[in-house]
Amino acid sequence: MKYTSLFIILLCLNAFVFNSCKDEKIDPIEKTNTEKLAGNNWLLVKATFNPPLVTTIGTQNLTFYSLFEIPLIDTCQKDNLIIFNADGTMTIDNGNLKCGTEPQTAKDGNWKFITNETQIEITNSAYFSLISANKVILDKVVLSDTEMKGETDYIFINPITQIQTTSKLNFTFSKK
Repeated sequence: MKYTSLFIILLCLNAFVFNSCKDEKIDPIEKTNTEKLAGNNWLLVKATFNPPLVTTIGTQNLTFYSLFEIPLIDTCQKDNLIIFNADGTMTIDNGNLKCGTEPQTAKDGNWKFITNETQIEITNSAYFSLISANKVILDKVVLSDTEMKGETDYIFINPITQIQTTSKLNFTFSKK
């Protein structure tokens, strides 16, 4: 009986000692969207229209499903990186395929989060000028450590007829 009681006591102490020595998991501090976005290189990897953008040029009806299909986008622009600087400015890195004699990097407009870091307001940006020359609102922004997704209004003005077509542009940027 003595040995049984002693065995039970040692078993309980053993369980207590081993359980109390376990490493406690410390939850990492969640980064803000500003911390995830600022200071990183971002490449536009996907930009789709919803609904597709339909326009007529001459007698030809054209349907664009992606921003990259529009003839106004040069191949040399598709590898450009955008950097959202912590001071609210933006920098463009013109990538490996430069469009002429432009510098490798250039300052490009301003940005700021609005609406509890769910929208990004971009002003005076050459990079986003195909969407709007003065101000673009990136809406429903969702950021991870490696990706940024969202949408924005896209207004296409036919260069020949000046007819305006509106669509949503769903975008995905990948951190490089």
